[in-house]
Amino acid sequence: MEAFRLGAGGVLITACHLPSDCHYISGNARMKARMDALSGMLQKLGLSPERLRVDYVSSAEGEKFVNIVKEMTDQLKTIGTEKIQAENAKLRPILENMLKRKAAAKQAAAQSAASAAKATGDANPTK
Repeated sequence: MEAFRLGAGGVLITACHLPSDCHYISGNARMKARMDALSGMLQKLGLSPERLRVDYVSSAEGEKFVNIVKEMTDQLKTIGTEKIQAENAKLRPILENMLKRKAAAKQAAAQSAASAAKATGDANPTK
């Protein structure tokens, strides 16, 4: 979301092959779930679906990676700079609000955790 808020023409996310070819154990599966939800939401808000791409590439698949980047570059050229800029202008205020709410929720959770830790520490006579 931040990349599009800042004006990116496209975002490419690559990950290990599903289901279990990931050094981070389940990171690729969690990413897929998040990106499926995010891409649908961004499309409803007016983002061309070709501007966000998720693909699965291992470190041994350099040629595949090059082809993916070329395909995405061609798709972005087809969409055109004007349409991309118009979509970004429309999305920017929405994404800014979403990111502000996310940051506020994260800060509130951190403050709540800190308060809980302090309360637990204060109530523990062994410390």
